[in-house]
Amino acid sequence: MSEAIIRTLRKDDYPALIDLVRRTWYAEYDERTGLLAAEADWENCLARVTTAFVAELEDKPVALIVGRIDELDHRSPLNMHRRHSLRKLLQLAFAHDGMAAASEILGTLHVDRQLRKQAANIGHEYSAEVVLFVLDPAARGHGLGRRMFETMMSAFHAAGIRQYFLFTDTTCDVGFYVHRGLTQVCEQSLPASVPGDNPSSFYLYEGSVPEPA
Repeated sequence: MSEAIIRTLRKDDYPALIDLVRRTWYAEYDERTGLLAAEADWENCLARVTTAFVAELEDKPVALIVGRIDELDHRSPLNMHRRHSLRKLLQLAFAHDGMAAASEILGTLHVDRQLRKQAANIGHEYSAEVVLFVLDPAARGHGLGRRMFETMMSAFHAAGIRQYFLFTDTTCDVGFYVHRGLTQVCEQSLPASVPGDNPSSFYLYEGSVPEPA
């Protein structure tokens, strides 16, 4: 495998990365519904992102990590990306199984808010977040995830961040975060949407920004 180049996110990366989000989290829907859901999710992430890095391999984006540093974000809560996300959620209402997809997105956002509130109630406050981290399955197993995470940690360190948090759930490789020293602060479970399935668990993890090697 060739060495991937890590660089900042560009607007022309969006289509490939939105499709990666679709394939990673919305593959159970038909292509149109999955794409609308991925676009809503994508725009919601961009609404709170200040720092974003892409891994490019053979001229194609294959991984993305985006973060938020509170002191760098001076936008309105209802900024352009938030409005775009709301528009995509409305469009889902007219797509096949779109209401289920919209409910999934809104439900996850609600759980994230609850987890952040739980963390604050026990004294955990943060000024930075890893908002989204996604890697194409074809690019896994070559240390790229580690390089991407270290790149974000370097950006956090340069901004004076010492602690940060992220949301994750049972669909993700939680072991990746544990291996990097993150610890679980709180957890919330939701009942299965399909009878017989296991309930979904959501977590808030926190980590300390390491000193550069």
